[in-house]
Amino acid sequence: MQINRSNAVAGGSGASVQASALISVLLTQAGALVDNLGSNAGNGTGTISLPAGWDFFGGFNVRPGGCDITVTEFINQGNGIYDIRIVPFINNPACTWLSGEYVYALQIKVAVRGVILQGGALAKLIIP
Repeated sequence: MQINRSNAVAGGSGASVQASALISVLLTQAGALVDNLGSNAGNGTGTISLPAGWDFFGGFNVRPGGCDITVTEFINQGNGIYDIRIVPFINNPACTWLSGEYVYALQIKVAVRGVILQGGALAKLIIP
């Protein structure tokens, strides 16, 4: 899992691609790409849920004066690559990106053809 700051800058907010960061995840099983763990959802402008078996955690590392995030888009790029678009929490208009480091965790536990696939990762987002 890697996080690209993309359009996220200190002071940025709102449910828009212009205020978002993008998390990319590569999933494999025994070296083979796993590309059937969810369909595209959202367009970056409102809250969405991740596919069943995907859990995203950010609230454990909220910076002082900061807010948690909202997931606004899930993209299955194919070839085992998935993107998750995030913005500052949209249910509070005062929430903005702050300068500094944010750490996020992703955990996946799904059944594929009778086999349980599970794993997790941590990644850091840095806002200058």
